[in-house]
Amino acid sequence: MQTPEQFKRCLKKINVTVKNQDSREYDILDGDDWYDSHGGMINAVKILGGKIPRSYCGDTSDPNRVKVRSTAEETCFIFRSRLLNPKYIDGMKRHGYQGAADLSRNVDFVFGWDATVEVVEDWMYEELAKKYVFDQVMQEWLKEVNPYALQNMVERLLEAIARDMWQASDEMKKELQKLYLSIEGLLEGNNEK
Repeated sequence: MQTPEQFKRCLKKINVTVKNQDSREYDILDGDDWYDSHGGMINAVKILGGKIPRSYCGDTSDPNRVKVRSTAEETCFIFRSRLLNPKYIDGMKRHGYQGAADLSRNVDFVFGWDATVEVVEDWMYEELAKKYVFDQVMQEWLKEVNPYALQNMVERLLEAIARDMWQASDEMKKELQKLYLSIEGLLEGNNEK
């Protein structure tokens, strides 16, 4: 038996959401399931209850050292420790086409969290732009192994600007637009061969 009205009444009363993880082999920026489920719950509570609940991520991967961070703190922690980590990026590069696709998906997941629960700060988008699309070595590698991944990253960053999720400078926006057009030209040229 479905009781959607009762479920809505329960959601309105929620003040705190918690998502516990018992493994560090994956994290909240590893897939869209995280912001679909936990982020979706936070958003549903916000919409139905009229206020944003406090939200936490628990880490019980080591039962002797349980950690709890706010969802915003967890996002920032993973962003700095994994997404911006040169060793992680170099590791992804060893996987060629698939590594580029995975880096591109990272940008999608960051965007998804921000679109769902607004836990991404402007500096984070700026760092993604600098490390993932404007760094000349990275850009050339992406163009060589998977230009579609580069196109997706630039497109997602421009979408964040267009949706007022990222208050980027006019110069940053123009550089992203210029790069997007350059990639379009590259891809059209590849399709004509």
